[in-house]
Amino acid sequence: MNLSFWAATPQVQEQLKQLQRYLLKTIDLPDQPIHSKILKLLQSGGKFLRPGIFYLFAELGPNHDPDQLLAGASAQELLHLALKFHDQISDDKLKIPNPGHNQQRNAIYAGDYLFTRYFEEILKTAPSSSEFSDHLKAMQRILTGHLDQLQHRFDFTETVADYFAEINQRTGEAFQFSAEQGARIAGATPELVTLSAELGTTIGNAYQVSQDIQLAFNDQQNLLGSLQNGQYPLPLILSMNQPEIRQLLEKRQTLTLEDVQLIQNQLDQPTVEAQYKQLTDHIDDLLNQLPTGKAQTDLRQFVGRLL
Repeated sequence: MNLSFWAATPQVQEQLKQLQRYLLKTIDLPDQPIHSKILKLLQSGGKFLRPGIFYLFAELGPNHDPDQLLAGASAQELLHLALKFHDQISDDKLKIPNPGHNQQRNAIYAGDYLFTRYFEEILKTAPSSSEFSDHLKAMQRILTGHLDQLQHRFDFTETVADYFAEINQRTGEAFQFSAEQGARIAGATPELVTLSAELGTTIGNAYQVSQDIQLAFNDQQNLLGSLQNGQYPLPLILSMNQPEIRQLLEKRQTLTLEDVQLIQNQLDQPTVEAQYKQLTDHIDDLLNQLPTGKAQTDLRQFVGRLL
């Protein structure tokens, strides 16, 4: 876990340290390759964004039962890890025509095991039947977003609306779920839970767009890999009507870094930055609707660091 990212919010930082210790202790599988894969991912230096968001929004409620909050935060990270393992299978198929059977099998089992752990932690938060149904629906929407991403590989007809529909289900839904559940489990008012959900979605979408901007304009090597796999960030989608860009993208796996430079030179940076500003302005408006206090301040600081 990247502890330095959370230094400005020491309470959340300490909660995430406890979360990591808990997950490392409770994940205990007899199958050593799968067990090692999960532990390696937990110790890989990620930011623990989703459980961190959960804890930040939990500050909006009066109920701070440590066991329920730990279970709720654990569920957020376990769902994220499960999806990462299943994404690994998809990525391997994109890069390697016939990925190793054992490697693929281990990733499937690891992801499936983490899904079962996700539901185990959810049950510890004592959800009502309607809340448990919400968990299922959110998980389905997140999975649909990941599937939609695969469907748009090498899709020159993907529109900006298609892109935002996809990331809204994938990243936006994941952040929304963490924010909403943090507020709900902490006993926030229904109005604050609804506001938290909208804020989480918008932060998630803005985060994805910011990642796409960074990839498209500042990371040639990873942009090359993305384009060779047919995964187009927002700046590419906005410029897809340019014949020169489409002609280069037709090269698929034979694209070179020189081709990427030519593509970058033709991207419409002002337009994508305007899309990004709309999202960040909306985040500011939503933050202003939160009650004045520590929770609002901490969330402002978090958004500033993230975006």
